[in-house]
Amino acid sequence: MKNMLNKMPKKLLILGGTQEAYELAESLVAEFSPDQLIVISSLAGSTGNPKIPAGEVRIGGFGGLSGLINFLVMEKISMLVNATHPYASQIEKTALAATTELRLPYFRLNRSPWVKLPNDHWIEVLNMEAAANYLIDNKTVFQNELCKHRVFLTIGNRGLFFFRKCKKNNFVVRTVDPPKEASSWLEAVFLEERGPFTLENELALFRQNGITILITKNSGGSSTYAKIEAARKLRVPVIMVARPVSSLTGIYPTIDDTTDWITKTYFHEL
Repeated sequence: MKNMLNKMPKKLLILGGTQEAYELAESLVAEFSPDQLIVISSLAGSTGNPKIPAGEVRIGGFGGLSGLINFLVMEKISMLVNATHPYASQIEKTALAATTELRLPYFRLNRSPWVKLPNDHWIEVLNMEAAANYLIDNKTVFQNELCKHRVFLTIGNRGLFFFRKCKKNNFVVRTVDPPKEASSWLEAVFLEERGPFTLENELALFRQNGITILITKNSGGSSTYAKIEAARKLRVPVIMVARPVSSLTGIYPTIDDTTDWITKTYFHEL
């Protein structure tokens, strides 16, 4: 692949922030020279002190569809890979619309969801609001209704406001960055931690905090799967928030698949 015939390098924009996005950028920078492929990773800037991927980097939003289209045109982007979080539905819609309008090749690198195993106790709900409502409406499902639930909430910063009405529960909230508003109304212990997490770590957290319920999104991947294993081992029920509806649901390519797509799309003449 090192003897590309193209004189001008192609420019790839990776919408990143996930572990897969970092791995893809690192793989491509190692595989292709800068005169073959320029790799640009875009980070939303929603977390402080982000890990910097290989290749070129930009941080911050685009300003909606028009902003993304303008960036793609001004930077002469050749192709776009969306490797954002499976729950980043807005940027997925924007990226698809922008690339469709500009007729640019588009690829969605979307990790596969976790699969429920026989010893898992999952209560699957459609969205974050449904998770909060289930917590309120099913007080006796998990334990004695006279006791407050100890809820391990691992959904990121967005969506925490839905749980302000769950006043009969205590929360342990884990996020990468501290929430800006939730601490003023949510009765909770706030933890600022970034994965990957080990099973030993998660078991200790569950036991030390007396966790009786886990609420999470079906993010997939290995970085945070240990909490699912811990819940299974300790027989803690999980309120699992489903992924947003997507036209690409059910398609879960790997990093190798993505690299092959880039190669076949632009360097097929070799």
